[in-house]
Amino acid sequence: MQKQLSWFVLEKEMLTDSIMRRTVGILAFFMLTIAGAFVYIPLPITPVPLTLQTFFVLLCAAFLKKKDGFATQGTYIGLGALGLPIFSGATGGIFRLLGPTGGYLLGFAVCIYVVSSLLDKFRTKGQLTFSKILFAFASGISAIYLCGGLWLAFITKFSFSEIITYGIMPFIAGDVWKVILATVIFHRSNERMKNIFKT
Repeated sequence: MQKQLSWFVLEKEMLTDSIMRRTVGILAFFMLTIAGAFVYIPLPITPVPLTLQTFFVLLCAAFLKKKDGFATQGTYIGLGALGLPIFSGATGGIFRLLGPTGGYLLGFAVCIYVVSSLLDKFRTKGQLTFSKILFAFASGISAIYLCGGLWLAFITKFSFSEIITYGIMPFIAGDVWKVILATVIFHRSNERMKNIFKT
């Protein structure tokens, strides 16, 4: 009886610890996504600004469980849509989601799915190498481009070439560096750090 009680207390403590760490992870990456939105550089040739958000979205997908990543970005998008000034340029409201940047914001959730799924697949096969992580992060950025470009085409009636020119090309150089830096950070993290918010 005493042994069973000890196991129950231990399992409860482990469960509580897991919930706490996952909650901290969600809150941390929620705040980092907001902080990334305030690193805001308007570009004269496109209605979509340059921000640091995608960097933190990639790390969010890598370090959190997939459902926790969805919770993080879903909360960010939802609260921003409700009017909290947490989108780029300290703005908020549903019309931001309906504007030129709406597709990119919704693409954050798609990025979480793509990156998390690929990393889980590579991890299961024992292939979590630098190149595989780089591929997963590049795929996540591509998913954001796809969502953002399709929405931009829908609301602006831009042609395919205009979407490439105004919706993708201005961001490629910066995103290449974000992908590389995110890959280095995640790859060099020890296994405990990689899974601290997942277990």
